[in-house]
Amino acid sequence: TLTPPSGFSFAGYWECSGTYVSSGQQHRSVYHGERSADGKWIDLTETDTEPKGYVGRYELGADAGQGKLVFIDINSAGYAIFESPGWAGHKLTVTSTDVLHYSSAGPKNRFLYTVQDPTHFDVERQYQKGSAWTSADLQHCAAHTPRLTVKDSASPSSAPMTLAQRLSLSLKPVL
Repeated sequence: TLTPPSGFSFAGYWECSGTYVSSGQQHRSVYHGERSADGKWIDLTETDTEPKGYVGRYELGADAGQGKLVFIDINSAGYAIFESPGWAGHKLTVTSTDVLHYSSAGPKNRFLYTVQDPTHFDVERQYQKGSAWTSADLQHCAAHTPRLTVKDSASPSSAPMTLAQRLSLSLKPVL
């Protein structure tokens, strides 16, 4: 199916934590999702808080004519296009169809999203190694209220910040 499980949407704010499988290093991030203006796509942004630096922007939408979901990943390494036959119960797997647009060559990869309930999901990134899929990292995500915002820890001001400033700072809850 092209629609998520009943009651679930990526829209909102999510706090995620887990580990990189190969190193055991902690991986924390914040996701923010919102519907596009026409309501046909979900705009999802992932901002890593540990380790800091990665920001990915994802677009997820249905290609009803082809009967599949399309997932576009745009990040500092470039971009990739992913496709999926859709939701299988509470699971969504999006697999890269084109990874030639990263700054360095990378293997085919995929994201596995598993919805636990309307306020929790897991996301696992895997890459293809030979004919098998290998886990790269796994995060457990929980809906967060109040919403999260990026604030400069050195300044209590909540004045708008430039994108460059936001990317270099940590995420803190808004009270």
